[in-house]
Amino acid sequence: MAHKPYAPIPMVPGPVTLHPAVLTAMTRDYGSGQIEPDYLKLYAETGRNLAQLMGTQHDVVLMTGEGMLALWAALKSCLVPGDRVLSVGTGVFGDGIGDMAASIGCEVLEVSLPYNETIDDLTGIEDAIRSFKPKMLTAVHCETPSGTLNPLGDLGALKQACGVPLFYVDAVASVGGAPVQADVWHADLVLGGSQKCLSAPPSMSFLSVSPAAWEVVEAVGYQGYDAIAPFRTVQQDGRCPYTPYWHGTAALNAGALAILNEKGGMQGCFDRHREVAERCRAGLAKLGVELWTAEGAVNSPTVTAAMVPEGFTWPEWRQGLRERGLIVSGSFGPMAGKVFRLGHMGTQATEALVDAALDVIESVMQD
Repeated sequence: MAHKPYAPIPMVPGPVTLHPAVLTAMTRDYGSGQIEPDYLKLYAETGRNLAQLMGTQHDVVLMTGEGMLALWAALKSCLVPGDRVLSVGTGVFGDGIGDMAASIGCEVLEVSLPYNETIDDLTGIEDAIRSFKPKMLTAVHCETPSGTLNPLGDLGALKQACGVPLFYVDAVASVGGAPVQADVWHADLVLGGSQKCLSAPPSMSFLSVSPAAWEVVEAVGYQGYDAIAPFRTVQQDGRCPYTPYWHGTAALNAGALAILNEKGGMQGCFDRHREVAERCRAGLAKLGVELWTAEGAVNSPTVTAAMVPEGFTWPEWRQGLRERGLIVSGSFGPMAGKVFRLGHMGTQATEALVDAALDVIESVMQD
């Protein structure tokens, strides 16, 4: 007798299940795909709402394309061949930013820390900054392949003290799920995407741009689909550099508003993510599933990285979970085949979903 299919338990670390308000925004007919006053108002409102989530008083640029677009846009708009970039990496994405900068001809110094740790002692980083004298310092806030959240306040203060012109922060998997404080961190470019905590489709990217960053952007003069410069005058000119995506922008705004209007506001949303993450990790510990992260590392409130249990290969483990409806992700680099990840971000940061996931994990381990 065939088993009744299990209801899906989506726990991947993005793209996440769409928020109902996002779905509503996506199904509206906005009447036009051209630049019109109504779109300019939507663009401005979305930027203001995202600025609250990003902790900035500076401009927020909205671009049509998945989160990687913002990462490339900030690099290519601010750097030219020969510029020095110091990347601080605690994972695949952190070190990957250095590789991206190198691919456009920059001289890159990578300060690479163990992938199961988070930024702590800044002595080595300070020494590297003072000797290398970079134009740009880069870091990742939430290193999703590792399940970690890097404290960036002290690194931002160090950037300021050492006179580094630009601080670039990948916050794609943390905006809306954890406090992001762009201005407090002295971060000039903070990059986000629609498909993580904002619970929207992977169709929009965004970034905050400080006055110092705008000066560099204008001096570099980069032109291309991923150029930031043309977005500086969207409101003044009444046009975007390419046809805007009304539905994507509306979805992004709906996701931001859902967070801002949550019970307890932004802090209520952050508390929900933290509490669900703690519940997830406590449940895994009870089942004897080890975390990937080292003792003392800061675990992310949006994703948990755990070791594939002994006795299972990653393909066997993934298939066993999927057969019972639980959909998780593997990881990359040195974690590939060893680590699986539970994404509890945005709409997926609920106790009910985590409890259902833990029940499935327990049943597969018992079998």
